[in-house]
Amino acid sequence: MTLYDLWDRLPRQARAELLSRSAGARGWWVPDALPGRWEALRPLVFSAPDYHRFGELAAGVLRCALLACRRRAGTAGELYRALDDHREPRLLDPAQPLSDPALPRLARPDALLAGGRPWFVELNVGPNIYGVPGLDRRAAAFARYWPDGTLVAPPSTLRARAAALARAVPGPAGGRARVLVPTWRAASGIAAKLDGVRALRRYLRPAAQAAAAAGLEVTVADLSEVRGGADGLWVGEERVDVVFNQFLGAVVTDTAALGVLREAVLAGGVRLFVPEASCLLGAKRVLAWMHEDLDRYPPADRELIEGHVPWTAWLGPGQCAARRRLILARAARERTGLVVKPSCGHGGTGFVSGAEVTEREWLDLLARRSGEETLVLQRRLVPDTARMRFRSLDGACGTARVPFVLSPFLLNGRPAGAHVRHASPDSPAGAPVNTAAGAVSNTVLLLPDP
Repeated sequence: MTLYDLWDRLPRQARAELLSRSAGARGWWVPDALPGRWEALRPLVFSAPDYHRFGELAAGVLRCALLACRRRAGTAGELYRALDDHREPRLLDPAQPLSDPALPRLARPDALLAGGRPWFVELNVGPNIYGVPGLDRRAAAFARYWPDGTLVAPPSTLRARAAALARAVPGPAGGRARVLVPTWRAASGIAAKLDGVRALRRYLRPAAQAAAAAGLEVTVADLSEVRGGADGLWVGEERVDVVFNQFLGAVVTDTAALGVLREAVLAGGVRLFVPEASCLLGAKRVLAWMHEDLDRYPPADRELIEGHVPWTAWLGPGQCAARRRLILARAARERTGLVVKPSCGHGGTGFVSGAEVTEREWLDLLARRSGEETLVLQRRLVPDTARMRFRSLDGACGTARVPFVLSPFLLNGRPAGAHVRHASPDSPAGAPVNTAAGAVSNTVLLLPDP
């Protein structure tokens, strides 16, 4: 399939009106923590049928990724070892089967469009996927600002996530399930970026409200207030059935509370909305496995991978010598057409484009780093760009043509909302388009009848 931003095809006067209204708006910076210097003043616009086909495509890629994992492991613990993952998943249940439908429950695959064709470069599976409240609000605001009402917001990520949360665990007989929406203290992630627990509670308030609207009993409390263990999890006098976790155990600094939660999870006394094993599916090495397994997929899946997942291979400890030589030889031949990044990295850390370094630097980098951690090599894409109007924190406006990453939120395999990231007007050319590196968050609107 192909996917194009339809903004320039919309009526000129209507576009000017939306930009004017957006430039005068205040208080909607996205995401809700340290948004950077710039914000986009208009959404990307896609046809509704294309948006839904794009979501189906993303779900198909995620399904193929899970198949690649299940060829190598039957449980989360086996997959952790197969990935040679050095992260510390403190809430991982090693016995959790990879057939558990909860594993791919929440994902946000990252796609670059090149000539309109979506290429999925990362899968982003797991609980720590942020930006939903602000993105939902921004999409609704853009839809209100569009003068003739023909553009609509995509399905709400917030409501879809709450519905999935309500289905995650049945309530007690004759009653409603109770969900804990916890705050937590952390060394990194959203809790570290926001200014204290009160700010984190404000950030989580829309999630708590959506969960209540979906029919759940909701408790909002800090992780330090939980008690229990193998027999279950309590906050005060209320027993918790499911925890709406928006964190990884490795970043939580309250180790005592985390221990209580871990004991309850491993004993089956409480469920996590998104199991920590989900994060394993998002390792970039899984994309390499998909390409290794091309002959093992049915023809339709093979076509999907070859047409929408750029060639990816891995280098790392434990790799057989013959395979390593083949990959390094290809990396040397195709240096300017490849990028390298850590299999389990995030935020653009460790990203290097072969075109930006010398041949010797490139091979030295691959040899040195792949002895310490698993890396992936991936075909370099030249992404499509969009002409975007921006506003800075001091109110100045400017226009720039910038590359972008398009990421649909998937809830149980169905798309709901999207996170768009643009390079900012002052981003260096070739830098990864990532919010940690200063990229600007945005969303999409849909044209029901293009």
